[in-house]
Amino acid sequence: MDEHEEISYKTLRRLQQAEQASSILTKINVNFYQDLSLYMKTLERSIENEKNPLKLKLFSDEIQNTKKIANSIYELREKKIVQAALATVRSATTDLKYFLDVEKKLYTALVEQILVSRKEIFEEPADRHEKKQPTPPKVDQPKRDPNTNPIVRALEDTPEFIGTD
Repeated sequence: MDEHEEISYKTLRRLQQAEQASSILTKINVNFYQDLSLYMKTLERSIENEKNPLKLKLFSDEIQNTKKIANSIYELREKKIVQAALATVRSATTDLKYFLDVEKKLYTALVEQILVSRKEIFEEPADRHEKKQPTPPKVDQPKRDPNTNPIVRALEDTPEFIGTD
């Protein structure tokens, strides 16, 4: 997505396809999430101002589809960020040139947390782990009410019912 390209359904769809096709983050505008928010607000205002029921349905469908695509783009990027953080912890080098600032924060926090967790697991003595492990809270099972419906067992064949249908 170009730096100055305005967000539309078409550009979002193109970005989604690019993210799906690439194993690394694709280049997007540094203000992408802010621009996306403004675009969504514009669509919502269009619904508020629209009187024609056909156009109203069209706008509401576009909002719903845009939300799905935006969520998909974020989840694709999020997955790549998590994979990059894990690769970094496992001694790989990661190129952060297409990471947005908010994504860099997520990446850094993930790397730090993975390193802390690894240190706790592999470098601290085993007896300290046992003391730190909180006991899981006891969950009371709801008591079952006894079955008040009697069980009936037919010991003999019953005669055929005859009646009007």
